[in-house]
Amino acid sequence: MESLSRTSRTLRRSPGFVAIAALSLGAALGLSTSVFALIDAMTHPNSPFRDVDRLYSIGVYGKAPVMPSSKDVRDALAALPAVEGIETATWSWVDVEAGETVGNMSVSYVSVDFFKLMGVRPRIGRLPTPEENGSDGVAVVSDELWKMRFGNARETHNAHLSVGTHQYTIIGVLPPRANAPWDATSLWIPQREPTAGIFTNSSVIRLRNGVSEKDFSAQVKPVTERLTKTFATGANDRPFSYSLRNLRPDPLTLRDVHKAMIGAALCVLLIACANVAALMLARGTIRKRDYALRLALGATRRDIEREVIFEVAALAIVGSVAGAIVATWAVGVMKRATPGEMSFMGFVEPQWSVRVLALSAIAVIAAVGVSGAIPAWQASRTDPAGTLKESSGGTTGRAGTRFRWLIMAELAISMTLLVGASLMLKSAVLMSRYDFGLDASRLSNITVSVYGRLPVRTTAELSTIYRGALTRVRAVLGVESAAMIALCPGLWTVVTTDRSIEGSKPATLPQCTNVSTDYFRSVSRTIAEGRDFADGDAQGDGVVILDEKTAHRLFPHESAVGRMIKLGNLRAASPWMSVVGVVKNKDMNFNMNPELGPDSADVMFMSARDSSRQLHKFVVKSIQGAVGTRVAVGRAMRDFLPKPSSVTVVPWANDFNVAVGEERFLTLVFSLLGAASLALGAAGLFSVVSYIASQRMREFAVRIALGATRENVVTLVLRDALAMALGGTAIGAGFGMWAGFMLWDKMYGVYPVDVAALVGAEATLLVVTMLACLVPALRAMKANPVDVMRAT
Repeated sequence: MESLSRTSRTLRRSPGFVAIAALSLGAALGLSTSVFALIDAMTHPNSPFRDVDRLYSIGVYGKAPVMPSSKDVRDALAALPAVEGIETATWSWVDVEAGETVGNMSVSYVSVDFFKLMGVRPRIGRLPTPEENGSDGVAVVSDELWKMRFGNARETHNAHLSVGTHQYTIIGVLPPRANAPWDATSLWIPQREPTAGIFTNSSVIRLRNGVSEKDFSAQVKPVTERLTKTFATGANDRPFSYSLRNLRPDPLTLRDVHKAMIGAALCVLLIACANVAALMLARGTIRKRDYALRLALGATRRDIEREVIFEVAALAIVGSVAGAIVATWAVGVMKRATPGEMSFMGFVEPQWSVRVLALSAIAVIAAVGVSGAIPAWQASRTDPAGTLKESSGGTTGRAGTRFRWLIMAELAISMTLLVGASLMLKSAVLMSRYDFGLDASRLSNITVSVYGRLPVRTTAELSTIYRGALTRVRAVLGVESAAMIALCPGLWTVVTTDRSIEGSKPATLPQCTNVSTDYFRSVSRTIAEGRDFADGDAQGDGVVILDEKTAHRLFPHESAVGRMIKLGNLRAASPWMSVVGVVKNKDMNFNMNPELGPDSADVMFMSARDSSRQLHKFVVKSIQGAVGTRVAVGRAMRDFLPKPSSVTVVPWANDFNVAVGEERFLTLVFSLLGAASLALGAAGLFSVVSYIASQRMREFAVRIALGATRENVVTLVLRDALAMALGGTAIGAGFGMWAGFMLWDKMYGVYPVDVAALVGAEATLLVVTMLACLVPALRAMKANPVDVMRAT
């Protein structure tokens, strides 16, 4: 009790020291905890379902001329003693109008009891009631769909979507990772019992408490054997079997960027520990005479160690309270900033868990141990006889050398994080400022797939369908122009020019795209030489338009217009095609994939017969000011295309916007950690320089009395601070560039060894640290020789 009372009194006499130390620990603990919560959500994902270990998706499979109905299978499984409950869902991939887009999504038709069996609660809104079962008017959507298509609004506000000709009002949004019974499910529509004549081979069961998978397998085996005897009686029939999958979400694999986030969080925590340790060392220097006096009066060295440890522990407790507040704020910021699309990229919303709290507790204990052990040992080593003989006036400039290395290490870590944050910030700025050279908001991308089965369609039939779809799109009200995009025919890897007859070798095939007329007008690209594609070009052997860079590579000393090109080598059976034009190559790759950088590959466009059976894309340019064009285009395509087909209509720059969202989120995380490290480093340097300056007040007074100017004193203090800052930046710059390579795959247009990012981080650290040291420097400048000498 006496030690605690003494600790309380000493800390109350130093409110500034307590504030800086506690806030340092609080900021570090809060931010590191929020990162731990984010990583924990990836490696130990929580399920939104009640007792998820008892929930399983079960599929019953077989092949017979006559298949059992869904009701037959469900009743057989429900009768098993191991099964507590079972719900069957029918599903299909259908075109859904959601927000301003049309997309092909997985839709599940379930009973309202399905949600009760799962034990899930909506994140927003409510679940359907028994009265709404089969009402064909309400729907529940996934968290990802709500974020991606409805802006993650806080309330549903009668938002609606359309599936085919039916419109549904969204009444609820399920929490993340609630995409059951299939991981791709985006939409749930309540319905009554499945039709008896329809066989659905997947259901969700909840096992009774205490029943294992082995117990269930023993009970379900007779069911499959009975189905085989009843239905699979032919020689070519396949026996019935089942598959069982627990609905607990799988953990995600950590990538380099995730490991970089963990390392950055640990670095911030380490800076805070070093900060407190430096403060305690500086404080120990001031209290050295007090420790010596207590030792001379009979106190043991263990008493001194215990007092220092108690002080650090008290700071850790206060810091933990501040850390809890910071962590709550940081987790909230990350939740709001996490784009819905990032769940497919390895990021999910942070979550609180026992593991996170345990990691935070370990961090607090480690902070006490790391930041208290060295100061406690240093204080207990005080020599009473030697210290009491010394004057109490202060020390010389050598006072800070004992913990100068600690501040330099702290600033080096801060510099490492600042370089990483600077690289990510530059990348995010470059992406957000990217100029497509056109009004991307007026463009839409349409992805269409006409399945070549039921009935089997020939390539010519598919080509006719796609051309008809293009005609239908161009006729939609609000469409200014539209073009079709397909793959170039064949799987060629080289391209041959007519110069090969003169001895030139075939060249690597440029990025090749088969497009229709109006393509360049739709994407606002200018023909630099020759002409654009015209009607009829695709009817013969086809014609080619090159971008400027490709034209120069294939025909370096002459005009490309009028020359001939064929896909493949000289012996290939592909036809020769005439080059009719050259288009300006500014950022042409963004026409197909906005995530690619400008001029990342050569580009060749051709207008030829469409022989591709793969996905086809359409680019649509709407009239300025037109509203609802994407939905209208999606409906027109869906009404025209034969079944089964799929249509997806999204903004032209959708992939690019997703990448920008991911970049901004990562920049936010690393900027928070970098800013925290900068603030902690500046606070540590400020505190240490302040203590050193207070210890050297007698020296400064003597210097002034002997003729030194007050500017000389300021320079003396700032010079010592600058030496520590320069040492830290020099060490941290190297580590920062090394850490940048861990983030390289998440950066756009930035190389990890980036001079601008490095200089910016160094300048920021030096300016902030020097500003932090101005106050103690000015205080030293005001030292009055007479007053100081009287006090000693």
